[in-house]
Amino acid sequence: MKYNITRIVASVTIVLILATLASCRKGGINGDLDGQWRVLTVEDLSTGTVTEPTNIFYCFYLHTVNLSNPGVAATGIMTYSGTSLTLEFPYFPANYTEGTLSSWGIYTTETNFKIERLNSNHLTIASTRSRITMRKF
Repeated sequence: MKYNITRIVASVTIVLILATLASCRKGGINGDLDGQWRVLTVEDLSTGTVTEPTNIFYCFYLHTVNLSNPGVAATGIMTYSGTSLTLEFPYFPANYTEGTLSSWGIYTTETNFKIERLNSNHLTIASTRSRITMRKF
């Protein structure tokens, strides 16, 4: 009888520990979009210029975006609908000058992108001014 009670208490304890560990993790909510993406090309649609930047990254997670090179250059608010992506950078000063985020294909503090291609390895987004092609890092 004592052996059964000890076994039951040990089993319940293990189940509670596993449930507690699993419940503490906050997972991604954006499917294939969440993660670190290396920028392969940035096409400036107004000039037709295509650049291939080195060490430029987007990191999407939950409702945020980090732009890095490799340190974090900007953090913004992300709104993702499945077919479109809006990136806002409210902490940039009011006298924001074009070019600060142009390496990432972003030319204003709020940019709307259409998602042209998204899977677990590739992402292509386009705004009225740029098309950005990325690969998951």
